[in-house]
Amino acid sequence: MKKKAKTDYLGKFIGIIVFLAIFLVLNVIFTVPALYFYYSGYMSYNSLMFVSDATLSMSFSLSVLCYFVFYKKQSLGSMAASVGLKGKGVFGINRILLGVLLFIVIFVLELIVGIISVVTNTPINSNVNVLFASAPIWFYVFTSLIAPINEEILFRGFLVPRIGIILSALIFAAGHVTYSSSFGIEVIAAFIFGLLAGYVYKRTNSLYPSIIAHILVNTLTILLTFMVLA
Repeated sequence: MKKKAKTDYLGKFIGIIVFLAIFLVLNVIFTVPALYFYYSGYMSYNSLMFVSDATLSMSFSLSVLCYFVFYKKQSLGSMAASVGLKGKGVFGINRILLGVLLFIVIFVLELIVGIISVVTNTPINSNVNVLFASAPIWFYVFTSLIAPINEEILFRGFLVPRIGIILSALIFAAGHVTYSSSFGIEVIAAFIFGLLAGYVYKRTNSLYPSIIAHILVNTLTILLTFMVLA
């Protein structure tokens, strides 16, 4: 029994190393053309940053795809089932409602933070509106609809079964450090979302609730950003 457990842990460790290698290779493949256009004068620094963010997001799901198809030798259908995107009952009205409920919980938490900010007269800025102020329209659409799918496939569908809910939530939260928000509010919010989304994924074996919640959260953030800019 102990030998089997050690073998399972070793297999997961090797799998993570292989995934990281695939992830790094894909990022190099994506980054080189972008840098070429930037240094050739065809792309501004601002555009380079948004393109880099988008390609980083795409590398999340593509790395998982390459891992399952080329390393694990699985079919696309098997891969989809492995990350909670295929199977009996993984997508239905209950999963949709669960995703909406998860969004409402995050929304209520944001309202509480806003109330605390008003009552204590302490500015708590997520800094998202500053970072997105000069973003092109395509980036707003990407952030609202595509990025959440990429992130959920990696952080919940792939990482949760391998490293657990807490560690995957910590890594997910670390990716929000660059927002430089007041009191690290974006990092804290991302960590809480990661915990809740990871728990829902473990309980349902479906990625759709967290994808729906993530899309709603990002869309709300984009709408609020437009309101601030206006």
